[in-house]
Amino acid sequence: TVSDFRQKHIAAGGEGAPLAAYGDFLLFTDERKSRVLLNIGGIANFTYLPAGNAFSNIRCTDTGPGNTLMDAWVQQHFPGKQFDSDAAIAQQGSVNEVLLAALKDNDFFSLPLPKTTGPELFNMAYVYAALTRSNCSHLGAEDVLATLNLFTATTICDAVSSVIADIPNCEILISGGGIHNPLLMSYIRSRFNGLQVSTTSALQINPDAKEAVLFALLANELVAGDERSFGEGSPGFPATGMGKISFPG
Repeated sequence: TVSDFRQKHIAAGGEGAPLAAYGDFLLFTDERKSRVLLNIGGIANFTYLPAGNAFSNIRCTDTGPGNTLMDAWVQQHFPGKQFDSDAAIAQQGSVNEVLLAALKDNDFFSLPLPKTTGPELFNMAYVYAALTRSNCSHLGAEDVLATLNLFTATTICDAVSSVIADIPNCEILISGGGIHNPLLMSYIRSRFNGLQVSTTSALQINPDAKEAVLFALLANELVAGDERSFGEGSPGFPATGMGKISFPG
């Protein structure tokens, strides 16, 4: 068993996340086409792979919340539900721009790339603080959820746009649970109108299993690979084998 990937990444000078860059580079680099591999899990992250380029030129970063705030809000305010299936609840609400501005008012979003985050920042306390600051505590649960949906979409798109703004014909491939949220996907597709936006299914990788595939690749690199696969590394992403090998007891 190979585990504890993040420890060696931090020891080598990285932040321990996101680690998708390594597997994305091995699986999806194309000689002629630039690609963004966007994963929308609890936290959203993406890897930018310039066409035909070396690992030293990739960009990989967290963008902020993926599904985590929407799921937590649903679990608190809609008993018996774990998530907003097909965005049915969010589509009953209306986006509140004042609340949206308060949600986006955090230093994290202005930090340089790469950066990493998690539920220690983006949690229900974050949402309630934004509701209080914006005097929006009176909003219905559906309206808050609709706003959280757009908050997730715009912070993802703002981060991706900051990297690919001048890149023509960039392909965006999405994975993770967020692909099942049609409202979220609609926002993203409309923001990148003119670019090819699809899921990793287009390249025969199940978008619901992509993260598992990437960690299997990291395990294989540790056991049978070579750190030279990643050249001299990339800013925030040292060229190093990661993981701890545990043998059967």
